[in-house]
Amino acid sequence: MPGLGIVTGGAQGIGLAIVKALLDQGVVDRVAVFDLQPEGLTHAQRNVTAHRCDVTDEASVRAAYAELGEAPKVLVNNAGGGEVGTVAPGSEPSAAFDPFSAVDHFRRMVELNFISAHVVTRVIGPEMAAGSCICNTSSIAGQGASPLLSYGAAKAALIHWTQSMARALAPRHIRVNAVAPGIIRTRLWERLQPDDAAYEAMISETMPMAQDQKPVDIAHAVAFLCSSRASQVTGEVIRIDGGLTLR
Repeated sequence: MPGLGIVTGGAQGIGLAIVKALLDQGVVDRVAVFDLQPEGLTHAQRNVTAHRCDVTDEASVRAAYAELGEAPKVLVNNAGGGEVGTVAPGSEPSAAFDPFSAVDHFRRMVELNFISAHVVTRVIGPEMAAGSCICNTSSIAGQGASPLLSYGAAKAALIHWTQSMARALAPRHIRVNAVAPGIIRTRLWERLQPDDAAYEAMISETMPMAQDQKPVDIAHAVAFLCSSRASQVTGEVIRIDGGLTLR
């Protein structure tokens, strides 16, 4: 029977699309969103609650989880993101592409995009029952050399951790998988390439299918991995990238 889902970073973007997909496809019948800015949750669908939470802070996660009173059937570690530093006309963004970026920047990226998943799972995972599942949002930036150095390194670590956790939790019949989105017109990409026409030209030239990905594309894959249809799928990383990594 459907139960509770928890989606971190679920107030907007990919996270909000995941919330909708989990509910619309009947994977769960209630979703708790853990987000640093829950006021951004404008989705009016019933059975969604918002909880202020800093996923890099264990005490904050424990406080948000205590508000629920039950363990989830589905946990989606989606919170994450990148930062590009100062974007000046005619120059490259600094921090994200700098191989010698400040240590504070590197730490922030690793904490937000990798360690946060461990923090949340450490708090919630021990109470998840057999038949539950965990899905992590990684990135194709974590599947090979990437100009997004700190972000890519964190996402690569998340993939390794996903597969290791899948093996560790298999005896408890808890599945652990990940999705690796390609290029989505997020706020980061809006800063990297603010000109819509130039962005579309880039997509047309680099994407084998000549399309970027939308949050709903990622959400459908997450809903599948968290559903009974994927009951024998664990330790997998599904790329949703329009064939970009094939090139």
